[in-house]
Amino acid sequence: MSKRTILIADDQPLIRDGLAAILNMEDDFAVVATTGDGLSTIAQVRAHRPELVLMDIHMPKLDGLEATKQIQAEFPDTKVLILTTFEDEEYIWEAIRHGASGFLVKGVETQKLFAIVKDCLEGRINYPSRIQSRLVQALHSSEQYKQQSLQEIIDSNNPESQYDDRLNVLSAQERNIMTKLKQGKSNQVIAAELFLTTGTVKNYLSSIYKKLNVASRTEAIAYLHDVRS
Repeated sequence: MSKRTILIADDQPLIRDGLAAILNMEDDFAVVATTGDGLSTIAQVRAHRPELVLMDIHMPKLDGLEATKQIQAEFPDTKVLILTTFEDEEYIWEAIRHGASGFLVKGVETQKLFAIVKDCLEGRINYPSRIQSRLVQALHSSEQYKQQSLQEIIDSNNPESQYDDRLNVLSAQERNIMTKLKQGKSNQVIAAELFLTTGTVKNYLSSIYKKLNVASRTEAIAYLHDVRS
């Protein structure tokens, strides 16, 4: 079995070297590069295409949040865990907005570190317990999109339009994603708003395209506008 590749970005050599040593102890992981600034991080991601980046927030030349944004735009399948020494809510929400897959507080126990990294690689998000209630509230507020049928959304633009049977096979989350797709939102924005990884959104879209018998994002959007009974 091939190892899961990881890049560590932190401006403190002790931190990045320590994390590299710990992660390389796990048979499933391979640290392919370490960097100390945001610009070097982007360059090394291009060179190594790691599956996961552990990203410090405060780095020279380019901060971790902006580096995350650029990496997600260029390599949406690369997951990013933001490293920090504190659970600052402002940075957490910024990380979500820029497409990060979670937050990792420095100094976490080794086994917890392994668990968080594995969860992230499997597409599960991880945020500090301090904001879990806020996340639940945000998710709860988004339930209106899951409960609202796609028919209501299209009918609001064209009262005469109706769905065919293909739309009935979409799950609630797929309908939610289709709603945001129709609004012109990117995969990164959809992922941030639904608290998913970009890769998970892409998987949902692949399933949606198959169910609707379309081949692309453009065809799916056109289908929503043109579908008739």
